[in-house]
Amino acid sequence: MKVLLSAFHCFPGVGSEPGTGWHWPRALADLGHDVTVLTSSSNREAIFAEGTQDIDFRFIDESATPLGRIAPQFAGLDVYLRWQDAALRYVEESRQQYDVAHHVTWAGLHLGSRLWRLPVPLVFGPIGGGQTAPASYWRYFGRNWPAETLRTALAGPLLKLNSRCRQTIRNSAVILVDNSATAAACQRLGAADVRSMQAYGLPGEWLADARLRPNGTPVILWVGRLVARKAPVLAVEAFAELRRAIPARLIMAGDGPLREQVCRTVERLDLSRDVQLLGHVTWDEITRLYDSASVLLFSSLRESFGAPFLEALGKGLPAVALDLHGIGDADVGDAALKVALPPRPRDLPGRLASAMQTVLCDDKWEVRSAAAVDWAAQWVWPRKAAAATQIYQEVMAGRR
Repeated sequence: MKVLLSAFHCFPGVGSEPGTGWHWPRALADLGHDVTVLTSSSNREAIFAEGTQDIDFRFIDESATPLGRIAPQFAGLDVYLRWQDAALRYVEESRQQYDVAHHVTWAGLHLGSRLWRLPVPLVFGPIGGGQTAPASYWRYFGRNWPAETLRTALAGPLLKLNSRCRQTIRNSAVILVDNSATAAACQRLGAADVRSMQAYGLPGEWLADARLRPNGTPVILWVGRLVARKAPVLAVEAFAELRRAIPARLIMAGDGPLREQVCRTVERLDLSRDVQLLGHVTWDEITRLYDSASVLLFSSLRESFGAPFLEALGKGLPAVALDLHGIGDADVGDAALKVALPPRPRDLPGRLASAMQTVLCDDKWEVRSAAAVDWAAQWVWPRKAAAATQIYQEVMAGRR
């Protein structure tokens, strides 16, 4: 069938959302669909270098925004909204016919999609965005807490005032969500059909065999941007508690505005010899880190789900994570230990440390590794594309 994809972020050879935007059209084309992709022209060079023979990419330019000087923190959002409008105009003017439209990136509730205006059914997502940070853990957000409080309001009582979001939700044939909080938000706005699907996926070749417990000093791996909602300082505090009990090393892969604060925390806790901050790393380096680490620590206090969690499990690496949002909703069995948020935030580092020590020291490491691969296998891209195809068939039949 003729599928129109909206994938503002679409970049081959990477993970997270840009990788998601690339793998959706690739997987759908492999199933024989006639796929047209609307994406930002900033992705053109990387996409052409990868090869696009069986996918029709349409590159839409990003427009300048006056907010760059007035309110730079909102400039990126305004550029994206203007790009959505330009992409819709392009499709309307091209007069091409499609069987179904599918919006995949950005995968956010609040910014919606303009493709509902087309005369074809729209599948929206998988998306997140309905989840909010726990208020009692405000100290990990520091100076970012006022902005986080505003975001919480926008995801809750003020969401119904967001006309772009509301119109998208009410006019989508199917909305795919990757956590229960986002599902509830969509239902409050009048969604007709909300279903669960993990936003991220894995190439089939990513899956590893179940592994043996690594030898030597255990390595705790943390992957992500050093931003407040991912709580990298919490990760360092939890590692400090673990380090009091057993020898271990912490490797943090990623960079961001909290790097200096993380460095200060490492020095304050006298962990300089045991913590390595790698900064930004390549996709190949991330792969090697997953293959050699002993456990993934996922400390995000607000996360739709979390690509590193899925990627680590696909490599047979057990995880310790907060029992929160998308990960809290997922039944991963022995693949991960999920830690509930205690009423007193100061107790959380110790509880995370205890969970890491359990994974590192009990006799179930190999069992956890096998469970991790088994769970991750359900989210490989061919299976996700097959599930999407079934949804396309349903909505097309309903439209007829």
